[in-house]
Amino acid sequence: ERFCKKNAYWLESYALFMALKEKNGGSAHSGWQEKYKDLKNGKADKKLLKRAEFHRFCQYEFYRQWKELRAYAKRKGIKIIGDMPIYVSEDSSDVWGFPQFFNLDADGRKKESAGVPPDYFAKEGQLWGNPTYNWDKLKADGFKWWVNRLKQAFDMFDYVRLDHFRGFEAYWAVPIGEKATMGRWVPGPGKALFQKAYRQFGTLPIIAEDLGVITPGVKALIAACGFPGMDVMQFFDTDPMKGYDPPEGKIAYTGTHDNQTLLGWCEEKYGEDSACEIADELIGKLMSCGADVAIMPLQDILGLGDEARMNTPGVAVGNWSWQAKASDLKKASERLLDFTEKSKRR
Repeated sequence: ERFCKKNAYWLESYALFMALKEKNGGSAHSGWQEKYKDLKNGKADKKLLKRAEFHRFCQYEFYRQWKELRAYAKRKGIKIIGDMPIYVSEDSSDVWGFPQFFNLDADGRKKESAGVPPDYFAKEGQLWGNPTYNWDKLKADGFKWWVNRLKQAFDMFDYVRLDHFRGFEAYWAVPIGEKATMGRWVPGPGKALFQKAYRQFGTLPIIAEDLGVITPGVKALIAACGFPGMDVMQFFDTDPMKGYDPPEGKIAYTGTHDNQTLLGWCEEKYGEDSACEIADELIGKLMSCGADVAIMPLQDILGLGDEARMNTPGVAVGNWSWQAKASDLKKASERLLDFTEKSKRR
């Protein structure tokens, strides 16, 4: 009961949404009967409310277990970074329960899709399919929906990496039925959202994912907020083998889930014969650089090639299939200890 009361602002709509999702055979909420397209009408169905109680319990059980896991990590000196995508799915309890905060038509379907223009990752741009936010209405409501979202993340994690941070300065909106290249930049909320969050939470434990098309306006927003950004070795302006020292205020990465593995990148850039040795040398440079924090995907610590790549942006199938084995973790622990001792990083 305490859990349900504390989390009512999101749990109530989520639990009812899941009950309705089951009742409608898993179909998207935009196709539900008219009476179920509204949160208030759903509350009038006693059978739905009973099923919704089950989904509340499932969430309680998850958070109870997560709290235990996080406490265990804390005892081991481990801090956890949560990864928050800027957008939510069109078919979600967020859009169903709070439609006023999204750019939707009269039938509850998105008016435009989020995405990005052509860049390093995708020459044709990316069309993500998420609805965009109605930032005017969010601002008029005091950004409560976003502040609550951040609060939930801060309760769960030690730090939160905000994905596609540049979308808070300006976001790419694509008309329905058009390709990603046909989009336009639309102003985001800027620092007003983060000022609101700061007034409630104090210093914000946020990492800004500032990759992609980074304009002076985006740089100014990051500077105004004081969030650390990201520097990916594979995107370094010059050859990292000739020296690697990321800009001040950045967290250094060999790569992210969207990149080739470091070994795969080295094979392509330097040739297969010397790729393994160069990849290890680059990890050494990362660990010895001036960044306060250095992060590597597990695949890079293990020295795996592109067969272990996690995700290819703009490609809808075949991603997120690689998994580590227990034996991999032992090997990774030994290699990471070796890299750490050599770099004198603590």
